Amino acid sequence: MLVSLAAPLLAQSAVNFTLTAAEGTADLGPGYPSETAWTYNGSLPGPTIRVTEGQLLRVRFQNHLSQDTILHFHGQPLPGGMDGMSAISRPVVARGQEFLYELPNLHTGTYWFHPHSANHHDQLDSGLYGVLIVDPANPANDPVADVDQTIVLDDWLQPFGGAFNGHLLNGKSSAGQSAIVVQPGQRLRLRFVNAAAMTHYVVALDGHPMTVTHADGQRVQPVVVGALPIGIGERYDVIVDCNNPGIWSLAAGLLQNRSALVVRGVVQYAGQTGPWPAANYVPANLASGTLLDYDMLASYWPVTPITPTPNQTFPAVLGQQMSGMNMLFTINGAAYPNVTPWLVNQGEIVQIDLANTTYQGQSMYHPMHLHGHLFRLMGTTAGGTTHAPQKDTVLIRRTGQPGANMSIQFTADNPGRWLFHCHDMMHMMNGMMTLLDYSGDADGDGIPNVADLDPVTAGPVLTVPEDPAAFAPGGIGALTAQWQPGQSITFLVSMFEANPPVPMAPYGTLYLSSLTWLATVPVAGNGVASYPYILPADPNLSGFRIAMQVMGSTNLPGGVRLSPFQAFNVR
Repeated sequence: MLVSLAAPLLAQSAVNFTLTAAEGTADLGPGYPSETAWTYNGSLPGPTIRVTEGQLLRVRFQNHLSQDTILHFHGQPLPGGMDGMSAISRPVVARGQEFLYELPNLHTGTYWFHPHSANHHDQLDSGLYGVLIVDPANPANDPVADVDQTIVLDDWLQPFGGAFNGHLLNGKSSAGQSAIVVQPGQRLRLRFVNAAAMTHYVVALDGHPMTVTHADGQRVQPVVVGALPIGIGERYDVIVDCNNPGIWSLAAGLLQNRSALVVRGVVQYAGQTGPWPAANYVPANLASGTLLDYDMLASYWPVTPITPTPNQTFPAVLGQQMSGMNMLFTINGAAYPNVTPWLVNQGEIVQIDLANTTYQGQSMYHPMHLHGHLFRLMGTTAGGTTHAPQKDTVLIRRTGQPGANMSIQFTADNPGRWLFHCHDMMHMMNGMMTLLDYSGDADGDGIPNVADLDPVTAGPVLTVPEDPAAFAPGGIGALTAQWQPGQSITFLVSMFEANPPVPMAPYGTLYLSSLTWLATVPVAGNGVASYPYILPADPNLSGFRIAMQVMGSTNLPGGVRLSPFQAFNVR
């Protein structure tokens, strides 16, 4: 019986957050008050989730869209099962269903979240994005700021055939902005996030230099610049010394064209009156101010040194080729999913040598993003070998430009199967992705890292169908659990959840109260136990919610292991 497994342990400090993806409208500013959009919690951008280092973040993600979706926390090196990549970390969340993301050991800094469904790359471009901020437990590990403001940039390309076609800053056109109000003498922290689908920006604050303090959430040694390039998926934090009273344009242009403004916010000193800067006004520092270059970046703290002798080195030649009438974007000549994964071993230092060879009328940028890891930029003058800047996304410049060839190193310290891909939506959906696989079985549960839905915790994983019809009254489906072949799985259900969940080492965490045994089935040789079901054809069941876990037998100490939580909503 579960009640005799062990005495409960004290629960870790946790923050619980509910995030709902739904179809609705967004007010983009005057003239566009009700543009069709898909949003998180009804807002564009979605809500900012803010936690403190050391806290466990639980995000109950509910899908109220008309199609399946999934949630990826960009830049956070999470356990593989929580990475939010369909067909790799977990199945997608079907229409009307939910999934509980548990995010431990979060890195400090500015991050963001968005969908990552293999079948619906365009969901990001529909408005589904939000910001995650993790504050350091010790405030002394962050620069001092009086005002803290997130700036999310996005290209709005009429995803639903609406009237507005352009660029947004915090979900608004230039005409829809609210001023960021500061006092003379204050320090303003701006957290820039590029959530666009296909646009790389340059940003600048008229009348003020910016001191870069963080790159992709990681603290760097301060660098003063006039303007900041920010590729798709990148984040930069800057500090502005508010010592020039007035009303100023916070301006964004295109990386390809700094001399034109595409959207702007406003920074206004308290007590200052007068007209706002025109929406087409181009500040001098946007057009020609000193531009941040990766070569200027150095980690604030020492990092694992760059080594001339990594354990493995992989080339990543970014290319393109025609396939019939379609343009494929490739890595080493292969377009996803027809790729050969890179295979690494736990603890290795791995190097990737990137080279941009793409050209179509004009050469293209590629913002390359590695899931599950931070990497170190090689060859920066400021960072050298001991303070190389750490990032999770690197903008590979156009063919023939400085930065078209770059190398990165990372420590293989997060077992599983991971994506490495271009974050330009068009390039990604047309093949510019590959896989990074870990050899071995890190958690010792008999399931190889590359196949394990939870590669760092020895426990079963319960999954529900991806087909929304399986949740309707009269629906047919199967509950499945991944676990050790030859063992057995007991499916457990309850009307109620434990509040809070109860850690029960070494068995796992108990999420259910007043639980009921549903069935016990053997785990097949492929590592899957299945429990087929047919729901009663009773419309009164709609809205009925069941909390579920499974318990797997094992030869590991204690004899049983519990799965993570899974809900089942009859729709």
